[in-house]
Amino acid sequence: MKAVQASVALFAFWLVLTGSIAAADLVTGLALSSLLGVLAARLLWTDDAPLLTLGHTSRLLLFVPYLLAHMLLAATHVARIVLDPRMPLAPVTVEHRARFEREVSRVAYANSIGMTPGAVVIDVEDDRFLIHCLDASFADDISRGDLARRISRIFEE
Repeated sequence: MKAVQASVALFAFWLVLTGSIAAADLVTGLALSSLLGVLAARLLWTDDAPLLTLGHTSRLLLFVPYLLAHMLLAATHVARIVLDPRMPLAPVTVEHRARFEREVSRVAYANSIGMTPGAVVIDVEDDRFLIHCLDASFADDISRGDLARRISRIFEE
């Protein structure tokens, strides 16, 4: 089951990247996705693979536009800071607590922060996330907890 889930996710990613439904591309994508799905299931997830139900997957797909918009806003803010001749840098390191029951939620939360320009997770210990932010406004966004609530709705329910 883990191999099938990984293969389907990889094949969907293949379709997005190639943007082609030509027979040769579909066969190549299916073969590579199947092979990588089996390898991922055996090497990455031994016994405790995160089970993603159809509900998890649909909520995750609805989360992607939110994350992309958030990334675009953060990238714009970083560009403004970098392009300002005075370079108003005021980096901060914040400790944020977000309580998740599942490890997949912690990983998704940390990766979502890391994918957003201007912030990176330095350390994770239980429910404590140590985050370096290029500017205090990034820390404010994180401390509001909207991202943590969205991740919790995806994987915890």
